[in-house]
Amino acid sequence: MSNVKCTQSLMLLLAAATLAACVPWKRERPAYADLCQSEFQFKVPGPQGETTLYLETYLYDHAAHWSDRPIEQVLHVEYPGEKYARREFYVQLIAYNKNRQRPSSSSTRGEPPIPILYDSRQASITFEDGSRLQARPEVYLGIDKTYDYPLVYPTAARPSPYDINSDEVHRNIPKITNNKRYGSAYVIFQTDKFDANSKWTIHLGALEVQGQKLPIPPIKLCYQPVKKWIGIEPLMRP
Repeated sequence: MSNVKCTQSLMLLLAAATLAACVPWKRERPAYADLCQSEFQFKVPGPQGETTLYLETYLYDHAAHWSDRPIEQVLHVEYPGEKYARREFYVQLIAYNKNRQRPSSSSTRGEPPIPILYDSRQASITFEDGSRLQARPEVYLGIDKTYDYPLVYPTAARPSPYDINSDEVHRNIPKITNNKRYGSAYVIFQTDKFDANSKWTIHLGALEVQGQKLPIPPIKLCYQPVKKWIGIEPLMRP
């Protein structure tokens, strides 16, 4: 009889723990600013016919953000003689031609790469007051093995112009990433003023492909409001 009572008590404890774990919680994700447009396509004529090129642009490693975790950039740069690292603003670029071969894969299927030259010296930001800021002159590679964001290290910097559709770029694919097929390059701006209310216009300039300039449309920032919801931990995501 005692064994039956012990079993009943254990079942009651397990049921209580399960109910406690499923109590709804009020959740809130802070507001943030993001690119109003993130994907672009370009048609380029060539000897074998027209080719489609893709450019993806991001401000965050979206795959790494979930639940009520704030969506924010994580690049901080240390300057000599300063106690704290400074935040810097960046734009992620993922460029590739349609059905491009994947150097990160053992398969040899796909189309050969088409060089896509990019010069970060042409990139700038127009702030709300009309002032402008030029980007760092180098293009930076995504060399972090886990997350999709840049590191301002000499080993990651490449002089402009640089082929952002190169095998060197597309071999570096982190575990948590915006694009699981292709790697990233980054344009970095030395400003720490980026926040949810920023109303900037980002001018990335143009891509150069087979001697042709492909202008990238200016990109504006769009305000993403606070998001509130009821969640059950640890089962629900927004």
